[in-house]
Amino acid sequence: MKISIRSKLLRSSLVMGLGAALVIVPVAIGDGSANAANSGGILKIAFSSDPTTFDPQVCYDATCWDNMEMLFNRLYDYTPSGTTLVPQAAATLPTLSADKLTYTINIRAGMKFADGKAVTADDVAYTFSRICDPATKSPVVSFWNAVKGCQEYSKNPVGTVSGITVKSPTQLTLTLTAPNSAFVYVMAMPHASIIPSGTGADQAKSPLGSGPFKFVSFTPGQSIVLTKNANYWNPGHPLLDGVNEALGVTPEVQLLQLQKGELDLMGDKLPNSSFLSVINDPKLKSQISHRVGLSTYFLTLNVKMKPFDNPLVRQAVSYAIDRAGLLRAVNGQGDPATGFIPPGVTGYVSKSMVNPLNVSRAKALLAKAGYPKGFSTDLYSWNTQPWTNLDAVIQQQLAAIGIKINVKAVQMSTFFTVAATPNKTPMTLTFWIADYPDGSDFFQALLGCASAIPGGQNYPFYCNKKFDDLVNQGLANPTKVQSYYESAAKLMQADNPVIPLYFGKNTTVYGSNVGNFVENPIWGYMISNYSLKS
Repeated sequence: MKISIRSKLLRSSLVMGLGAALVIVPVAIGDGSANAANSGGILKIAFSSDPTTFDPQVCYDATCWDNMEMLFNRLYDYTPSGTTLVPQAAATLPTLSADKLTYTINIRAGMKFADGKAVTADDVAYTFSRICDPATKSPVVSFWNAVKGCQEYSKNPVGTVSGITVKSPTQLTLTLTAPNSAFVYVMAMPHASIIPSGTGADQAKSPLGSGPFKFVSFTPGQSIVLTKNANYWNPGHPLLDGVNEALGVTPEVQLLQLQKGELDLMGDKLPNSSFLSVINDPKLKSQISHRVGLSTYFLTLNVKMKPFDNPLVRQAVSYAIDRAGLLRAVNGQGDPATGFIPPGVTGYVSKSMVNPLNVSRAKALLAKAGYPKGFSTDLYSWNTQPWTNLDAVIQQQLAAIGIKINVKAVQMSTFFTVAATPNKTPMTLTFWIADYPDGSDFFQALLGCASAIPGGQNYPFYCNKKFDDLVNQGLANPTKVQSYYESAAKLMQADNPVIPLYFGKNTTVYGSNVGNFVENPIWGYMISNYSLKS
């Protein structure tokens, strides 16, 4: 999740429909030669928060996420405007064995890190093994448990995970424990960004990758400076000479600076209070991008903390939510959630699986649970819009059934830390944008037993082995995946560890001097493809 508030936006070129088989098209990424006249210059972007880290195996906040795209390469990535997978650090798309367990991967010739050192299969093996090392505290280790030996490696993290074999400096294999149709997407996740062997301890503050830009400096609360990577493998990229990132700038100030031409891109979502004035401003019409998001906004209820350890209480909350009221608070930037998986992602179900608004039913459930007069609890969210708008509406809706909500609105980086801490946050208001267009991304990362750990993304700390089994069966049976995911969703929704609120839509405004502007469904900004108009 990265999670970026404004990234991972849906485009029309999804390659995975509902229950469809994965399609991977081996297309080349453009060399930028057609835009050479517009190349050069320093792009200016601002963020409200510092990155929590630059370590790609740990990164999951918005500021860090955008820097991952610029500083690092993965074996595979996406075309700039879609979800078609293309080789990046890999020379070709992977070869899959007949039993669908082993991937053979060849490294692109001439790949170098920003310091000039060659990228080898040993670097890839080190990077991937590091995710399985508990000392790394990677929030996506649940995805990598699919690799043979990953869980065993966590008990004795020495050398390389047994399922990862280096065949030569330019070739390695990855063997899974079971067929997993979504794993090729996992190798394209930001956390699979390749780092030089042995540099894990240094990446958090001094990132070194093979991406289009090179790290120069980070001044907490002030700035991040990147420069063009002279060793980048893709001719003509990046089109820019560098990127200057201002930190600690509120979305409201970011918008004002962009309108004055002092900023090229906003790192945060368009302020909710400014939404109508921006979209109705004829001067900005050509600079506005509207996208439907591969995203779900939802509440989490910590099943390990009172009173949400009581399933009747969780069910009561689910009946107290008026989704239409929530959407009014965000200028209609979404559609009422019918379940946990959004449209465009395998596992989406159009028929509603969520409990409808029913205040009397909610009150009766609370009384049955032993809380006839309700109770008080804390709700954690981010301290920016639209979260602060939604906080107030949720507070009002739950007050109607006797639940007093104390809102704890905190900085984004703080939110990720406290929400992932056991017995810390009884409720959170958050969202998830697909890391890839398959429902397992939502199910495993946010609700799987393996992710119900300190530092994970499973904020309700929910664990249901039957739910996990259904998701795994879907991954092993691509032709029946929709059926398995629907069954998993129904089982989970009956437990109410999360309350789906709405499926997000997104509006982005960018600087008038930004050329080649495009947003990727997974990454959001693709800054290495952008140019600055003279």
